[in-house]
Amino acid sequence: MKKIDLRSDTVTLPSDEMMEAIQYANLGDDIYGEDPTVNQLEEKAAKKLGMEAALLVTSGTQGNICSVVAHTNSGDEVILEKNSHIFLHETASAAVIGGVQLHTVTGKDGYLITPEMLSAAIRGHDVHYPISSLVSIENTHNMAGGIPWKPKEIQAIIKSAHNNNLKIHIDGARIFNAAVASGIPVDKLIKNADSIMFCLSKGLACPVGSIIAGSKEFITKAHRVRKMLGGGMRQAGIIAAPGIVALEKMIDRLADDHRHSQMLKKGLSKIEGITTRGGPTNILFIDISGLEIPGKEFKKKLAEKNIIVSSRWDTVFRLVTHYGIEKEDIDYVIETIHSLFGK
Repeated sequence: MKKIDLRSDTVTLPSDEMMEAIQYANLGDDIYGEDPTVNQLEEKAAKKLGMEAALLVTSGTQGNICSVVAHTNSGDEVILEKNSHIFLHETASAAVIGGVQLHTVTGKDGYLITPEMLSAAIRGHDVHYPISSLVSIENTHNMAGGIPWKPKEIQAIIKSAHNNNLKIHIDGARIFNAAVASGIPVDKLIKNADSIMFCLSKGLACPVGSIIAGSKEFITKAHRVRKMLGGGMRQAGIIAAPGIVALEKMIDRLADDHRHSQMLKKGLSKIEGITTRGGPTNILFIDISGLEIPGKEFKKKLAEKNIIVSSRWDTVFRLVTHYGIEKEDIDYVIETIHSLFGK
C-alpha cells in the first residue's frame, strides 16, 4: 500500500523529467563558473524573480545565512518574526557565523510585521545598542500555517525598511506557493526587496538546492560567504538541471497542493475533537487535544495505516500537501482519521 507522507513538502521525489535532465545535464566546474547548467538556472531564476543576479546554494538555511552575512556587519541586529525559520530552526547561524543579533517581534496573525512594529523595533542611535540593519520576513510563513503575505503588506514593510535605511531579505522558501495563492507573478510580489531565498526542494520537488537572488553586488558578497561555508560545488549541473525543470513545469501545479490542503482542512474540521489552522496554501496544523488521546498514540495509529505526519507539540501536528499526493490520498486520510478517532 502507498505510504502517504504528509510530514513536509521536502519528502517529494523528482519527476521523471527531472531525472532525465539530471542524466543528460551539460556539466562543467562551477567553482570556475563553467557549469553551463548552473549558469542557466541562475540566469532563469534571476529573470523570473526580477533580480539582477542569482546564486545556487545547497539549502534554504545556507541561503539565508549567506544573505544575512552579505547584508550586515558583525554586531548588527536583524529584525524578524518570533516564529520565523531563521530564528527557530537555523541553529543560531546568524549569531555564530554572522556575528549578528536577532531581534524578534510578535507578528500580527502569527506572521505579519507591520511598518509600525518595525519602527518600534528599530534601535535608536545610542552607543549601547546594536545597529539595526536588516529586516527579514518569511513568505509563506511556515509556523503560521502557510499564510502568504498580501502584496500590499509586502510593499508596506519594504517601503518602511528602506525609509529607515534597512535592507530587507525575504525568506521565500515557499514564495511560489505565495505567488500562486495570490495570483500575482512572483517578480511583482517581491518587487523592491533587496534579496530573496527560495527552495527548489520543497513544493518544486527537486532533490536538493535553493536559490538566493538580489543585486549583482549582493550576490558577489553572498558568493564569498557560500565559499566560506563550504558551499562551492564542482559539477553542480546535476543539481541545477532539475531546478530548471521545476521553474518551467512545477510552479502552476502548486495550486493542486493548495486545493488538497483545503480539502484536508474541510474534512478534518468536521471531526469532533480536532481543530485546524492553516492558510490557503499547502500547510495545515491540526490540534487533537479534544480527542483526549496522547499525541504519540495518534501518530502511531496513523502510521499503521501508512499515513505519516509531523508532530509540532504533543497534540499538534503538521500536514503538508505536495507533489505525489493525489485527491484519493486526501480522501483516504480523512476517512481513516474519521474511522479511527471520530465520535
